[in-house]
Amino acid sequence: MPDGCMRIDSCRRCGIKLKIKQKCSICTQPIKFVCNDCRLETEEQIHSTCRLVDMHYKPLAPEIA
Repeated sequence: MPDGCMRIDSCRRCGIKLKIKQKCSICTQPIKFVCNDCRLETEEQIHSTCRLVDMHYKPLAPEIA
């Protein structure tokens, strides 16, 4: 699984596989899930790098990998 990807697990309440409810507007990876059976929703998973891009973050010094 690539870095930053959120796993699609089963519902913690009823065990049914969760469906994608929302995707990240920057990288399009899933960030929120919902159970179609009991309507349980997961909390939104925020991608810190995508959030910085969304805020037009510009580093003061070049990043070294």
